[in-house]
Amino acid sequence: MSKKKIQPSAFKVMLRVIRDMKQIRFIILAVALISIAGVAISLATPTLLGKLTDALYALWAEGVPINNQEFSKNAWLLGGVYLLAAVLSIISMILNSNAVSRYFTYGLRVRISAKITRLPVRFADNTPTGEILSRMIGDVSNMSTPIYDIVYTLIDGLVKLVGISIIIFFINPVLAAVIICVVPLSVALASFLSSRSEKLYNQSRKTYGELYALSEENFTGFDTIKAFGLEKERNLRYEELCKRYAKELNRAESYSKTVNPLIAFTNAIAYVLICVIGGYMSINGILSVGMVVTLVLYAQMFAGPLGSISMGLSQIQNTVASARRVYEIFDGEEMDFSGKDNVNLQSFGVEFSGVKFSYVEDKPLITNLNFKVKEGQKVAIVGATGAGKTTIVNLLMRFYEINGGSIKIGGVDISSMTRPALRSYLSMVLQDTWLFSGTIYENVGLGKQNATREEIENACKKAHIDDYIRSLPLGYETVINEETTNISGGQKQLLTIARAYLADRKILILDEATSNVDTRTELLIQKTMDDLMQDRTSFVIAHRLSTIVNADVILVVDNGDIVEQGTHLELLAKGGLYSKIYNSQYDVIK
Repeated sequence: MSKKKIQPSAFKVMLRVIRDMKQIRFIILAVALISIAGVAISLATPTLLGKLTDALYALWAEGVPINNQEFSKNAWLLGGVYLLAAVLSIISMILNSNAVSRYFTYGLRVRISAKITRLPVRFADNTPTGEILSRMIGDVSNMSTPIYDIVYTLIDGLVKLVGISIIIFFINPVLAAVIICVVPLSVALASFLSSRSEKLYNQSRKTYGELYALSEENFTGFDTIKAFGLEKERNLRYEELCKRYAKELNRAESYSKTVNPLIAFTNAIAYVLICVIGGYMSINGILSVGMVVTLVLYAQMFAGPLGSISMGLSQIQNTVASARRVYEIFDGEEMDFSGKDNVNLQSFGVEFSGVKFSYVEDKPLITNLNFKVKEGQKVAIVGATGAGKTTIVNLLMRFYEINGGSIKIGGVDISSMTRPALRSYLSMVLQDTWLFSGTIYENVGLGKQNATREEIENACKKAHIDDYIRSLPLGYETVINEETTNISGGQKQLLTIARAYLADRKILILDEATSNVDTRTELLIQKTMDDLMQDRTSFVIAHRLSTIVNADVILVVDNGDIVEQGTHLELLAKGGLYSKIYNSQYDVIK
């Protein structure tokens, strides 16, 4: 029994996020320096305002004339400080945003895409498409927030706190002591509430992934849902997930949003104490009125950094929840990429020797599979659903790694080759067709890099789809839409078969390749398939046994083992499992 994986702490996750920022470290450093300069400049504004207030108070209370030159200088200096601080803030925000969108977020998504290509097929089997999209889009976007939070929390927040505390200390140590007493209380409250919200954010992100996956399923299965009248059931499921997500997010946000009012409350205490103590000192001649105004302004400024720290701590918890989900993909076990790239196979017979395999640990599917296929033979694999037919060809393609034994092509163990090297000799047509949003020409051309137009058109002629393509207004330039709903299932199957013709590889695998084609088209394809399979080792998986009666060898699979093998007539004569399957199909027709 596998042990439950222990999740890393929020601190370790954030350290990893910070390490991932190394590609933008110079931009972040520039933003940090600009922000520090902006903060330092902004801290001068209360002092300048205090000087202007003292000059005005002296004129009003004592009739002392204003020094116009000094007053104008301070006024212009104050305006310049405000303007410069605003300009520096704008520059830092633009640089920060540019670094996040163009490098950090972009880089993460590219890395995830590249990582997925290195993950085994098992990952796609076990992870819904919507869940992957949720992590690549939503969670990566959430991971970009710590860049803003680190800059504005640590710089705008902490630098201001330290700067204001030092300035007030030089103005009056007693008032500085008030701040020193209040700040730890504020930070402790923010940290406590933020840690409580982390678990709730974790759960909400998981639910968001489920919601995304369900949305993707509802859209891709649109016709089926309507055909079976499942709209109400799917809507109720969607509504249930929406409610759960809203509830979990609301609870997380409740802790997060509670931080700001509590910070404001503790800051108000400091503000009141500074005003009262400062006012008392002013009345007793210890401080001037302008100095009191300066202290009050600094006390007001004190709310900003405390608020940014609390907000940053809250947002970072949401970021940690998203980062964990993204890093689960990055930490996924990759396929084995060892082996030779340059393998020059001279023959293309296939041999399975003592092969063992299971999709699920402790639940073996194939225990001891042995068979040989001569080069150029057409081999049919038949059996009941779940018997292991498709599994055999999946193992040959190295979509999955075997648990024991060996698979050889031309006497060479396929595990000694890299997957690209192995698959350069194999061409596959699946039951589930895959076409992308693009022209027919581009879709067929996927079978061979740099294929000429003549090669693509010849492949389509062999697949009996050329006439149909030319009947379209745009011919080969017809664009297949994203959902491939503008062509029929049979036409999609024919295009993928044309792609296999174009690839022209030594080993051909057809997994229910004619299942979506009408009888007339099937007969045409069968004839051209026979031409294609000449001098090629071919594996054909089919439920309709009429399509494989002329196979050189038929392998009958049951529970992952080959229980019978021979030609069509030989197997019928034995009266075994193949005979039962074959006769049952015609009994159904009768």
